[in-house]
Amino acid sequence: MRSAAVILVTAMRAIAQDAWTHAAATPHRVSIADTAVLPELSTEAWLYDAGGVFEAIPQVSPVISSDGVVVVLGLLDGHANAIALEAGTGEELWRAPVDAPVLLSWSSPALEGVRGGGFVIVTTGSSAVALDLGNGAELWRAALGQPVVNASPAIDADNGVVRLTTYDPFGGGARLLMLDAADGEVIDEVTIGSASGATPAVDGPRVFVALADGSIKAFEHDTEAWTASNPIGFFGGIAYEGGSLFAASYAFSGGRDNSNMVKLDAATGDELWAIACERTDATPIPLGDGRVVLSAGLEGFGSLPTIQLFNDRATTAERVWDLATETWDDLNADGRIDPGEYLALGGWDHQPAAIRTPDGVALLVGAPDGGLALVDLDAHPAGAEFVHARTDLGGGSPAIAQGIAVSMWGDHVVAFALDPTCFADFDGDGSLTIFDFLAFQNAFDAGDLAADCDGDGTPTIFDFLCFQNAFDAGCA
Repeated sequence: MRSAAVILVTAMRAIAQDAWTHAAATPHRVSIADTAVLPELSTEAWLYDAGGVFEAIPQVSPVISSDGVVVVLGLLDGHANAIALEAGTGEELWRAPVDAPVLLSWSSPALEGVRGGGFVIVTTGSSAVALDLGNGAELWRAALGQPVVNASPAIDADNGVVRLTTYDPFGGGARLLMLDAADGEVIDEVTIGSASGATPAVDGPRVFVALADGSIKAFEHDTEAWTASNPIGFFGGIAYEGGSLFAASYAFSGGRDNSNMVKLDAATGDELWAIACERTDATPIPLGDGRVVLSAGLEGFGSLPTIQLFNDRATTAERVWDLATETWDDLNADGRIDPGEYLALGGWDHQPAAIRTPDGVALLVGAPDGGLALVDLDAHPAGAEFVHARTDLGGGSPAIAQGIAVSMWGDHVVAFALDPTCFADFDGDGSLTIFDFLAFQNAFDAGDLAADCDGDGTPTIFDFLCFQNAFDAGCA
C-alpha cells in the first residue's frame, strides 16, 4: 500500500479522483471515476447509522469534496437532513434539517469548494438551500414556487450560479432557474415544458435538459438555443461527453426495450443516433472508448432491472449485451425470464459509477433489493470473470472520490476503501525489484497514464520522483 508520508496529497489522484461534486460526478453528468485501483468490497472502511436512527433515500447520490467531506441526504428520526461525514472515518461532522422530499424525490445535493468557504446546495420540497460545507450553517434559502422531484442541481462555479429545474410532469409549467450562488437570488428563469427528473447538464454557457414531452433543449441563460424532439418522454438526466449528449427515455407501456437512448450533437441538437433500450430515469454513461452503459428497467410491467452495454459508432449504435438476457437460466422451463433466473443489477432509478483503471473498466452498481456489485465491463456477463466482487452493504447510487466508494441503503451509509494495490510493485509480481523500474520506464516512454504517479494527468519527471518515493517506502 502506498505510504502517505511519501506520496503526499498531490499523489492522491493516482489513487482516486479528488472529488465527486454532483449526481453523476460533475455538471457534465458522466458518472465515471478515474482511479488506479478498484474498491475493496470484502470489508467496509466505515459504516454510519447515526446510532440507529438513520434511514437512507438510496437513489440519492452522495457527494464528496476534494478535502474529504461526504454529504448525504437521509432521514434522522423520520426528519429529512443533510448530513456531512468525514471521508476517512465516517465521523459525523454536522447535520442540517432540510425540507421533506416531495414524492420521495431522490434529488441529490451538489457541492463546491472545501470546508473552509465551500458550500452544498440541497433541493428538497419547493426550496433550494445553500449550506456551509464546513459547519452546515444555512447561507441562504430560495423559495422556488414549485417542487423539485428527482432533478439534481448543477453548480456553474466559473459563473457563480446554480442551475436547477422544477417539477410539472404533464402540465407544461416546469421551469429552468439560474440562481446566484452567493445569495440564492433568481437571475434568470424560463418555462421549459413538462418535466420530472430533468437533471440539467452544464457545459460552459450551455445548459441541457431532457423533458417529459420527449424534447431535449439547450439554453444559454434564458435563451433557447435549440430543441430536439423524441417520440418518448425523458424522466432523467443528460450526459455531456466530447461535444455530444446522451439521454435515455421512459415509456409507460410495452414490454422490454420499449424506450430509446439517443445521442445528439450538443452544438446543434441534431440526432446522431437512437437505439432501443429498457425504460429508465438513469443517465447513460459514455465511457469515452466508444461504449455507453445504461442502468434501466424494473421488475414487472413487462420489464426487468438490468444493465445494458452499447457500442457508439458515431452515427449509429448497436447493443453489445443485456445483463438480464445474458445471465438468464430458465429454471422452470416456462420460456419467461422470472425473478431469480438472472443476475438482477441496476434498474430505472439507479445511477451506477463506472471506474476506469489502467487495467480496464469496471462498474460499481447496486442490486434492486440492496447490496453492491463490482462488475468487469471488459468481460462478458455470462463469464466467470464478470462479477469481480459483491457485498450485502450499500446499494444506492454510489460516489467515488478521496480513496473511497460511498453508498447508502436502508439504515446505513457505507464506505469501501480502494483496493490497496501497491503502486511501487509496477509489474504486479508481488515483490519490489529492478523489473518494476523497467516496467515503469516502459509505461512512461509509451505515454501510458499508468505511469502518472503524481496524478497530474501527464507523465513527467515528477512521476519518476513519485515512483522512487513509493519504491523506497515499500509495500505494506
